Amino acid sequence: MDLQSQAENEGPRRTSSKLEPHREAIFALRRKHWTHRQIAQWLNEHGVKITLSAVHRFCQRAIARRPRSAGPLPMEVDDPISVSVTPPVKITKTSTTETTNPYQFNINI
Repeated sequence: MDLQSQAENEGPRRTSSKLEPHREAIFALRRKHWTHRQIAQWLNEHGVKITLSAVHRFCQRAIARRPRSAGPLPMEVDDPISVSVTPPVKITKTSTTETTNPYQFNINI
């Protein structure tokens, strides 16, 4: 049995999801708090035949594939609100006269 020749005769497999071209639309809807079910129905209405579980798996994998340094998904702001930033407050610890117990369970023996 010559596996090499059989492997060369095999056709190429699809390596990306058919939802990949719709990635930005899906995440735009997720940022608007649409459920996976609502997104699947919306995609089906717009000509992309897909199931609820496929949308869920796609979202989970897309989030897992993001580099850790990328941070959270960017939020779209429809109505920008001016936010005032206050400097951090320095908290100082005052000295107390309490003695700490050297034992882990604070049991007097």
